[in-house]
Amino acid sequence: MSGKSKISLIVILILVLTSLGMSTVLADGHVTTLFNFNPALGELPEGVAVDKVGNVYIGLAPLSKIVKFNPKGEVSDFAFLPPPTPAGIGILGLAVDAPGNVYAGLFSGDEATQGVYKVDRDGNSERLPGTEAITFPNALAFDKRGNLYVTDTIIGAVWRISPDGSVEMWIQDETLVGFILPDPGAPPFPIGANGIAYRQGSLFVANSTEAQIVRIPILKDGSAGSPEIFVKDPAELLVLDGIGLDVHGNIYGAVITQSKLVKIDAQTKEITTLATAADGLDFPASLSFGTGKGDRQSVFVTNYAIGPPGGTGPALMKVEVGEPGLPLP
Repeated sequence: MSGKSKISLIVILILVLTSLGMSTVLADGHVTTLFNFNPALGELPEGVAVDKVGNVYIGLAPLSKIVKFNPKGEVSDFAFLPPPTPAGIGILGLAVDAPGNVYAGLFSGDEATQGVYKVDRDGNSERLPGTEAITFPNALAFDKRGNLYVTDTIIGAVWRISPDGSVEMWIQDETLVGFILPDPGAPPFPIGANGIAYRQGSLFVANSTEAQIVRIPILKDGSAGSPEIFVKDPAELLVLDGIGLDVHGNIYGAVITQSKLVKIDAQTKEITTLATAADGLDFPASLSFGTGKGDRQSVFVTNYAIGPPGGTGPALMKVEVGEPGLPLP
């Protein structure tokens, strides 16, 4: 077969797969910039979550604003939460429940406004009572029973918000406690429990400065089991931020200060780098698997872009990883 015939055959195969609604992956780690934000306006994207119909929600941290990126590629303002004080950061982690409500962790630096907010599909928001007690509400994840878990970064803890609205500190453990980074430009507080994800009766929690992921089983009565270090690698995972899981249990992580996206094999714990600053990543903070047609084998990643000048800047990125993510609870 001639080279031209081979190319024609590949093109036809891609068209057939597309017509069948199947995702065509160019290569693991293929990166696309979907939308660029304006840093001069304070548009620094941190949290990201995707609903079941493919809408991507992005939290612009210092503005305490959530924007929506729909499957057509259109970006619109979705919700505004109370602005942070100079002691706060703004909106951090996001999560979406089964009906499509968006939940946001707000570290405002003010107990009067800080906590976890529920935003309905029309953009109306309310703070969940009791969540003002969370010292540093960061990443969020639902389990299959509708419990919402929230990492508390400063004190090394995970809180649980039950479907009935009750709020409690679910676990506080030394494996979730971090330390203050020596970098003068880093936040002046311990950076411990951060990204969080749920799978098969366990929570996986990233501890940023300890460069590790901790597995915490959820016992039959709903309480926390004994935490265990699932993986630890000071070179590859230092300042690991947001995490996500594919259908096989492999973990994907945004290593923010190293500007890279990694994959951690569920069985071997081998760490593979999928994308780096050379691919356009710029201090990536959070990630979420796609749910829409053609996006199920991709993760959406936020370029927080809080590092030194010279990066590609704040943006919503898409990285093809070749595996579908876990279905939303």
